[in-house]
Amino acid sequence: MSARKLLEKLGQEALRFRPVAGSWHKPAISAKNAARLRKETLAEGGEWAYERAAEPARRRKPKGHKHDREKPLREAEIARKLEQADQRIADYRAAQHAPMREASLMDRLLLTPKQIRQKVKNG
Repeated sequence: MSARKLLEKLGQEALRFRPVAGSWHKPAISAKNAARLRKETLAEGGEWAYERAAEPARRRKPKGHKHDREKPLREAEIARKLEQADQRIADYRAAQHAPMREASLMDRLLLTPKQIRQKVKNG
């Protein structure tokens, strides 16, 4: 069936996507063929009855840059971590110096600090 006959038979529905059983089906007449039919109809002096109404442009707030949107969250996270920083530094230093205090005198004299830490770690 030609596109013109199909358009006469189905009308506006031939140009629209439609949901069928939960999935969208393409129009019976493609946009390319619809444009060709419209052009032919207008060239013959006829009127195209299937014009779509122009929708007004929607104005919405610009999204902006991600780093600007997330800056308050990032600053709050930094402030929260700064509160814990002193305690974490103290814990780290204690962990670094603990093997040296626990090592025997011979280990402290003969081994480097890194070797002592590895010896404690490996058991």
